Amino acid sequence: MGALFRITPEVSVYANYIEALTAGDTAPQTANGAPVENRGQALAPYVSKQKEVGVKFDRNGLGAGLAFFSIAKPRGFTGTDQVFREAGEDRHQGLEFTTYGEVTRSLRVLGGLTWIDAEQRSTGSATTDGKRVIGVPRFMANLGVEWDIPGVQGLAVDGRVVYTGASYADAANTLRVPGWTRFDAGVRYMTDIGGRLVTWRARVENIANRDYWSSVGGYAGSGYLNLGAPRTFTLSASMEF
Repeated sequence: MGALFRITPEVSVYANYIEALTAGDTAPQTANGAPVENRGQALAPYVSKQKEVGVKFDRNGLGAGLAFFSIAKPRGFTGTDQVFREAGEDRHQGLEFTTYGEVTRSLRVLGGLTWIDAEQRSTGSATTDGKRVIGVPRFMANLGVEWDIPGVQGLAVDGRVVYTGASYADAANTLRVPGWTRFDAGVRYMTDIGGRLVTWRARVENIANRDYWSSVGGYAGSGYLNLGAPRTFTLSASMEF
């Protein structure tokens, strides 16, 4: 359920509350260096709860938003008896700022900043209770800019920077995964071919060809790391019918 109140034509405030069913975790084969007693067993569905309040601004295609959110989700945990069960919850709360739109007729931006306090709660273990949730950084940010090249109709270039802060790969917060910054860039050209609008794109992601862990996930005793892609070039074309 939710509510929205428009203070002015450009400014509105809102609040919402959501409860959702999500699939329970599946017990891993091993945890803490030993087989899990109920490996392969799927836990009962989780009930997650989310609260959010925020304010939005939009004027002539240029907008911004600021929101506070709090999410509580049950979690799976392998105990000292090597049984995987629902134990406590992961609580995420934080602030998110977003901005988007046309700064000028030829310059567009899209970006955001997120601060998250992600905590394991009521886990039943002193080594994990109150520690940060696996794979959740404290800070994330991104900013993308697209600019139309003067004098060449349909031609634009863009750039993007993505930052993800450090996180942990284990529930006890002993394995720290460093944060990373990635730079991407691209060019777009739109033209008419036979009365159809055709868009050509060329992009390069991870310009600096930096090695980094793009994501961290899992649950206590069974975490994983995903390696970020190296410098990647892509070419594409699309046609509107």
